[in-house]
Amino acid sequence: MEDELFKPIPGEGLMPHKPEPPKDGPILARVQDSRPRRLDGGRAVLRPSLPYDGKSRMMSCFLDLYIGAKYAPAPSLSGCICHATLISGSASLTAEGQDFQLLERDAVRFRADQPYHFANMSSGTGRLLLEYQYLQDPGKAGE
Repeated sequence: MEDELFKPIPGEGLMPHKPEPPKDGPILARVQDSRPRRLDGGRAVLRPSLPYDGKSRMMSCFLDLYIGAKYAPAPSLSGCICHATLISGSASLTAEGQDFQLLERDAVRFRADQPYHFANMSSGTGRLLLEYQYLQDPGKAGE
């Protein structure tokens, strides 16, 4: 069964499984209702957080990078911005031709419609919150 929150689309990075109509009021996303994706030989784990919201055009996920892990998704749709916050540990990020060494609670915003990658170069786990914002409606991309 496909994860109902989002799924990767080859060549387009993270995208919503199916955009949901805007809902009024709070949305609670529980960890037990999502399925993690194990990447990089199981050394990286990507888990949905909040589903795509049509009003804000945002969605989020958690990324755990274990020792030696790398996460290098395909670029997303044009106009996609990633807001990444390192919750714990340390990690490196290469984005927009720049290298960043992220420490706990560091945050960075970058274009996710260009190649980027995270790596864990430490002996602990790096945990990140990745929030993706689509500046144009993903359902109308390419029009």
